[in-house]
Amino acid sequence: MTDLLTRAQLSLLAALLQTDAANLSSLERLGADDLKDLRNAMSDALFDEQAEAFARVGKLAPLVPNALVVSVAQRAVPPEVAGRVGGAVGLAHGDRAIGVLSGLKPAYLADAAPYVDPRVIPHFAPRLPAKLLIPAAKELLRRRDYLTASRFVEFATDELIVAFERAIDDDEGIILTGVLVSDTNVMNDIMRAAGADRSLRMARAAIASKPEVLAALLSLLNRIDRELARPAVTELLGHSDVDVVVHVLEVARAEGVVVEVLEVSAVLDGEVRARLASLDAWQRITREAESWAHETPA
Repeated sequence: MTDLLTRAQLSLLAALLQTDAANLSSLERLGADDLKDLRNAMSDALFDEQAEAFARVGKLAPLVPNALVVSVAQRAVPPEVAGRVGGAVGLAHGDRAIGVLSGLKPAYLADAAPYVDPRVIPHFAPRLPAKLLIPAAKELLRRRDYLTASRFVEFATDELIVAFERAIDDDEGIILTGVLVSDTNVMNDIMRAAGADRSLRMARAAIASKPEVLAALLSLLNRIDRELARPAVTELLGHSDVDVVVHVLEVARAEGVVVEVLEVSAVLDGEVRARLASLDAWQRITREAESWAHETPA
């Protein structure tokens, strides 16, 4: 089964090309890293085609007051255009751009965010204050636009990560965004900022939620440092209620994250692992994993 990161990169590429991800399914074989490289190359080419037009708009920026830009943008400029042009203008006039962005409504910012040149994000996002980004981030999570949110999380500063963790209560949103972040170091920073209590809360939210959320959390936990994963893994696989553990294992089988479950179980202490190994559900997924290993060419 295609892993979550590969599916995410395929969806981002589809959004860039304004097509359905199903039309690009043959590219899944490239894997997440190569798909990301392909998307970045195509994105660069598309934005470079418009560089001259963006430069002309940028020359006008110092001549127009911020309040007028905000008013005109929200009334007459489509968010897609604002996103494409705004990133380039922001690089040339960073201080002005922050002033303009501060006046825009979170819904408009969320509308424009998917269209920002990815090359702009690492230079510009760290300069934006949390009080500006958090309302827009909440709006993206409310819309379940986790792909767009993940693009900006990739380049969040330590200060922004802490601010986001404190301000955003949507545990499912954090899980479904976090699993799409390709930089493991960033995910370690997020989970470190979250702390053990928030990690446990995320695990409980995933247990009570849809299978896709639980599968996403299992995938995420398998990618971060073991000590950071331990509280949530213990809550999922070492739960005192055996029915909860069986539910987690059954979801792992159904959602194709058996390997992830087997690997994260290594963080459990000996007693918990022994109890887990005694379950029929655990023995079933172990046999499945062994069968896949034999069927997969070396």
